[in-house]
Amino acid sequence: MDALNATFGNKICFSLCLFGLCLLVASSTMSLAEPKTHKHEFVIQATPVKRLCKSRNSITVNGQFPGPTLEVNNGDTLVVKVTNRAQYNITIHWHGIRQMRTGWADGPEFVTQCPIRPGGSYTYRFTIQGQEGTLWWHAHSSWLRATVYGALIIHPKQGDSYPFTKPKRETTLLLGEWWNANPINVLRQATKTGGAPNVSDAYTINGQPGDLYNCSSKDTVIVPIDSGETNLLRVINAALNQPLFFSVANHKLTVVSADASYTKPFTTTVLMLGPGQTTDVLITGDQPPARYYLAARAYFSAQNAAFDNTTTTAILEYKSAPCSPNCKKGHTTKPIMPQLPAFNDTNTASAFTKSFRSPRKVEVPTEIDENLFFTIGLGLNKCPKNFGSQRCQGPNGTRFTASMNNVSFVLPNNNSILQAYQQNIPGVFTTDFPANPPQKFGYTGNVSRSLWQPMSGTRGYKLKYGSRVQVVLQDTSIVTPENHPIHLHGYDFYILAEGFGNFNAKTDTKKFNLVDPPLRNTVAVPANGWAVIRFVADNPGAWMMHCHLDVHIHWGLAMVFLVDNGVGALQSINPPPADLPLLLTRIYRCLLGARQNYPMKLFWLCKTHNSITVNGQYPGPTLEVNNGDTLVVKVTNKARYNVTIHWHGIRQMRTGWADGPEFVTQCPIRPGGSYTYRFTIQGQEGTLWWHAHSSWLRATVYGALIIHPKQGDSYPFTKPKRETAILLGEWWDANPIDVVRQATRTGAAPNVSDAYTINGQPGDLYNCSSKDTVIVPIDVGETNLLRVINAALNQPLFFSVANHKLTVVSADASYTKPFTTTVLMLGPGQTTDVLITGDQPPARYYLAASAYFSAQNGAFDNTTTTAILEYKSAPCNPNCKNGPTVKPIMPQLPAFNDTNTASAFTRSFRSPRKVEVPTEIDENLFFTVGLGLNNCPNNFRARRCQGPNGTRFTASMNNVSFVLPNNNSILQAYQQNIPGVFTADFPANPPLTFDYTGNVSRSLWQPTPGTRGYKLKYGSRVQIVVQDTSIVTPENHPIHLHGYDFYILAEGFGNFNAQKDTKKFNLVDPPMRNTVAVPANGWAVIRFVADNPGAWLMHCHLDVHITWGLAMVFLVDNGIGALQSIEPPPVDLPLC
Repeated sequence: MDALNATFGNKICFSLCLFGLCLLVASSTMSLAEPKTHKHEFVIQATPVKRLCKSRNSITVNGQFPGPTLEVNNGDTLVVKVTNRAQYNITIHWHGIRQMRTGWADGPEFVTQCPIRPGGSYTYRFTIQGQEGTLWWHAHSSWLRATVYGALIIHPKQGDSYPFTKPKRETTLLLGEWWNANPINVLRQATKTGGAPNVSDAYTINGQPGDLYNCSSKDTVIVPIDSGETNLLRVINAALNQPLFFSVANHKLTVVSADASYTKPFTTTVLMLGPGQTTDVLITGDQPPARYYLAARAYFSAQNAAFDNTTTTAILEYKSAPCSPNCKKGHTTKPIMPQLPAFNDTNTASAFTKSFRSPRKVEVPTEIDENLFFTIGLGLNKCPKNFGSQRCQGPNGTRFTASMNNVSFVLPNNNSILQAYQQNIPGVFTTDFPANPPQKFGYTGNVSRSLWQPMSGTRGYKLKYGSRVQVVLQDTSIVTPENHPIHLHGYDFYILAEGFGNFNAKTDTKKFNLVDPPLRNTVAVPANGWAVIRFVADNPGAWMMHCHLDVHIHWGLAMVFLVDNGVGALQSINPPPADLPLLLTRIYRCLLGARQNYPMKLFWLCKTHNSITVNGQYPGPTLEVNNGDTLVVKVTNKARYNVTIHWHGIRQMRTGWADGPEFVTQCPIRPGGSYTYRFTIQGQEGTLWWHAHSSWLRATVYGALIIHPKQGDSYPFTKPKRETAILLGEWWDANPIDVVRQATRTGAAPNVSDAYTINGQPGDLYNCSSKDTVIVPIDVGETNLLRVINAALNQPLFFSVANHKLTVVSADASYTKPFTTTVLMLGPGQTTDVLITGDQPPARYYLAASAYFSAQNGAFDNTTTTAILEYKSAPCNPNCKNGPTVKPIMPQLPAFNDTNTASAFTRSFRSPRKVEVPTEIDENLFFTVGLGLNNCPNNFRARRCQGPNGTRFTASMNNVSFVLPNNNSILQAYQQNIPGVFTADFPANPPLTFDYTGNVSRSLWQPTPGTRGYKLKYGSRVQIVVQDTSIVTPENHPIHLHGYDFYILAEGFGNFNAQKDTKKFNLVDPPMRNTVAVPANGWAVIRFVADNPGAWLMHCHLDVHITWGLAMVFLVDNGIGALQSIEPPPVDLPLC
């Protein structure tokens, strides 16, 4: 105590006895030294780092591991420009900085900002206000903070001093964790399996494991000291997942600060820091000159779990410590090792955390406005039905999760919570986080298994500005009790008390320290215990509260406080910075502007007529995004027809309102109206497309939608030299709307198209079309990617390139096992990506497409569209001014009715590896598909019944001819329980079993019309046999399912036989598609899991057939919680 009094006595007396004078002196000092602005640049990059005998590329800042130490004074401003040259998205969090009114600079990914994408940058700008001591900064994206972190030292204001004797020197000690593997891969593997992640391979001090590990002695950190001097150690636990004990052999440590708040000094021989916490200690050179280990090892409170049980060291080295005779080879004396507590010594950990006090009496909020009780802990999710055992490697075949108040937090991926909160953007979060656990139970006892599975959601809790908040944090014994370091962004808080067992409001409130409780930003909640904190909500914004064990935040142990603005500018958050990272939503909105549908004069086949286009382009704009991006497209209708846009093949997870089919998921956009489609690409890569989904407008309203891999990821094949989208289409000299109206009026088949097109051009085999024939460049030796899309309205097409082989690598935005072919067959709606190599003599070669027509005795467009594959060095006329004159070489396309070639092609598809096909089936469905004929109604004249033998064409699934509603959308009626729009009685099987592909009785040719859906429970495993029929004529039907991909298990000809044909099922590597070409007079079997709630259309993608009724709707129920439920409808959803 004498030493303590000598060190602190005068300062404390001055502060207590002359506090008013102390404030006056501080005020006058401020005027003598102006605050500074410190500017830094952080470059995020991959850097080779060698540890534990191995070298690997690690993500670092400026090539340093750990990153740069930033030193500022209280009152200074920090400006840090972060440039991302790594392969991962990133953000930086300034741990413990209050960020008063500057929440945009706080850093947690998707909470206060969208991430900085590879190649992007963002400048963090904030002022230090009233904070002194040791904080730190770190990445707040995935597990990047394993190597992306550094110290942030805040000295007193210029002219002020520490409230203790100035140390001779200061040393920062960053405790960390090291994996020999890439930490991102460690996390991804755990996410995939549902099990706990692999533990670290070492702990580190300032990035070095220390000489107890292999290959680590040489770089062990040396901390100098001299006899008699007192130094300051700034200890930071930057470990990813592990609370740590820390000690220095034979030396006492005097704690003077924690989390950048001064403390009442106390002496200890061991520290315990949870991840995120900092502790400043004074150490005096009062031992015999020698070398002493500083050591850290795990404090591990969980039960029956793996952890890293190694010890990291640095060396406290006295200047006069003895060494070898000539000292040239350095010290040979082994350092002295401290006695660290046992890994499970909770008593020592608790005694240490209970020792903290503020240095003087503080103003603790006493009248409480928000009295909150948060349970925290782990949980186990049951294995989803569509997951195999390899994805459920938690205890007893489950998946680990974690929660607060039974809510497992899910980060948004389409915007930041703060931006959505400030700008009133719907669909990003909800404000219904519970103030108390939904059910009271014995939190630290034997908890019922029924409480082990939490609800998922992005749920926040709203606080009024200035509200006084108390939070009881209660650990639970679900799975295992554990010490949780709970960190609150944007705030410091007082820790009033902590204890073990269940918090008891009657007895434990008597233990509250309302005089001098410690001020922290991270509280270590005891294993099987509780802690109580208080703060005043004086900082508006969105502030994350979470466990600082990164595995726990990944599992969902987090929530967000949403603090309202107060009165006036000084109680309101600043506007967002101009360079705030945004998802590609904003970029695309800016690049594309308003997407407008308006008539445009087009000259094709020697004729001009007005066509409906997007932005005056035919085909429409190609959209290019990355997996994980969000698209926001505002559609303004300046045409004379109603319109909707469908994003063909996009899964639309929980965003069914953006799917687009008219009167199914939305009412149409009327002339003069607009609607904004907003959705996120989730787990899809490859080629998709968009098109109108109203009447026959998609004849000209369509375009490509290219999904590249995530930034930093690559294709699973050699990167092509160039990529070209090939959109196959159909062209009518007449208005396509008039064509379908004429057919509807007469009851007959519509007139066939006048040409096929490639990227909107018929090609030089048609009249008046040579000049604009599409040229596809290639050079000798290069391999290019062709993205082929069949956007034709009614016609499956063969496609080939003269003399060149095509290697199929993807279809419908799903990678395939590569195979080589000379011809593709695509049904309308399908896409196929192929690699083509310039391995032929330099020349000009036709790319050509012609009809695959499987119906009998029907008319079809029997022409051929072409483009030209042109080698750069292809020969031309002598002066080349008029371009090449050599006629391109034509490929050998199959005959129009070559079903064998079509079938051989579709059967060649496989997934690139073994996949998890649903095996236990909940819904075993059998759908017949085909045409039909309606008898001529009594009130119709002959000219309205021009189908075969005076009938009218129709089509159906399971003898139900689908009729679109016209008074509301099915989705809106389904979600809002509006009667009279649809029924939910679509049959699971055809109402009558018959010889589907034989000679079908005429009594079965007339289906029943109706708007009938089939209900599916969320998570149900569905199998559908899709069976063609020979009614009127057999035909190849491209059946498209909205909102889902599915596995195609098998296809065949004739009637499906459940006993024999199930043996043909590919349950190992079936292809994943969104559109299946059901063979003419045959069948196909598909499977999927109903994990996307909403109303999802399933229909033939021959538009004449959907017009006739070959469609149905699946009605998928919401599951449990927000993440298994469809989002609320957008505010601008068109009304009928």
